[in-house]
Amino acid sequence: MRSAITRVTAGIVCLSPGVVVAAAPGVPSLSDTPAGYVAYAVDDLPQWFQTPIIEGFDNTPADNPITDAGAELGRVLFYDQRLSHNDGTSCASCHSQSTGFTDTAELSEGFEGGLTGRHSMSLANARYYEPGRFFWDERAATLEDQVLMPIQDAVEMGSDLDELVDELQATDYYPVLFERAFGDSAVTSDRMAEAMAQFVRAMASYQSEYDQALAARTAPGPNADPNFAAVDTIENPALATEGHALFAADCANCHRTNAQVTDKAHNIGLDETNTDAGAGAGRFKVPSLRNAAERGRYMHDGRFESLEEVVEHYSSGVADNPNLSVGLTAGGFGYSADEQAALVAFLETLSDEAFLTSTLFSDPFVTLPGDYNGDGVVDLDDYTAWGDAYGDSSEGLSGPLFADGNGDGVVDAADFTLWRDNLGRRWDDGLSLSATAAVPEPRALIMVTALGAMLAASRWRRG
Repeated sequence: MRSAITRVTAGIVCLSPGVVVAAAPGVPSLSDTPAGYVAYAVDDLPQWFQTPIIEGFDNTPADNPITDAGAELGRVLFYDQRLSHNDGTSCASCHSQSTGFTDTAELSEGFEGGLTGRHSMSLANARYYEPGRFFWDERAATLEDQVLMPIQDAVEMGSDLDELVDELQATDYYPVLFERAFGDSAVTSDRMAEAMAQFVRAMASYQSEYDQALAARTAPGPNADPNFAAVDTIENPALATEGHALFAADCANCHRTNAQVTDKAHNIGLDETNTDAGAGAGRFKVPSLRNAAERGRYMHDGRFESLEEVVEHYSSGVADNPNLSVGLTAGGFGYSADEQAALVAFLETLSDEAFLTSTLFSDPFVTLPGDYNGDGVVDLDDYTAWGDAYGDSSEGLSGPLFADGNGDGVVDAADFTLWRDNLGRRWDDGLSLSATAAVPEPRALIMVTALGAMLAASRWRRG
């Protein structure tokens, strides 16, 4: 039983009598063939990602490899606000694609406005961490464990997992997607975990300017330096080259391989006394540095707001902590201003625009006109939802009314017309949907039934 919010029907929530907020927007718009996650994240990896050392970092379990249908289901779950207690927050709310799947806020906002205890960690190249543990403090033993924890967290998403499974099973589309991924339509929390883990592990970032410089190397051997001068989008190749040399000398002991990942949690001297034990002794898991320039906040507590501040920390701000990781000394490396600028220039070459904009990792949800309860099909339940909200205005409420299909601020006859014109439409008509897609002819039997229901409702309202 959900104590704070009573669920009226799938995708519709009432905070208190007469106060209604919007359902999770839309339904998934997918191709009739699952997208190419295996090609992107496994088969087409560049040769500098297919080396014994980086493959040794891969935490993909033998019983949950990346599959096209599994990762695509994971993508839908990742973006679906139905996974939260009030249908208003998704995993993507705190892990945005445009910032490398992290949050620009110091601490992320949960489903009721509460703040998370730590900054949201970037997910790019998350599969390349050999210990396989997740969260800053490594409290999750596997990625499959981790992906379900925020859903159930009282601050982040606040859902009851058993109730959520039943809700997803009742939708029109999740049984189809689970059957694609697992061979039958049963929705289970274990399958949710496997699919979402596949999606996150598919988030390989390998198309940055740095990767282009690696591809342009002229010297032989896998350890040859990247050729930044050959990449015409890099503003100052000489500065990036200098920064890479400094990084290789001082930083690569922790940020290893061409995926810029670590092999264990580290204490980097943020404070002299550990105010947060993290994974023990002030040590924290370190995310890949891919897309670091896009993040906006850094460290487990989000204390730094720019790469310049991060580099300054390593230059002169490393605290004299008794648990400092090997390779760090109190006070820092003492970089000059020019050297700090060079390090920032190098880190900026790790931004991967192709990854940050790829449709493989983007929000798949679109609006299905007339689907007022958000179950993926326009039917009599949506007429009921419209009738219950008829005459209501969104003025003074926290969000648009769930049955205000045309967005004019009031649930009226125009919204009924929108429902009527789309009656019989399903999430998989097409199979790829858009707001402007052609509407199929209403199913005759449903229309006849709907007309009877409308007359009955009209008599009930007059009575």
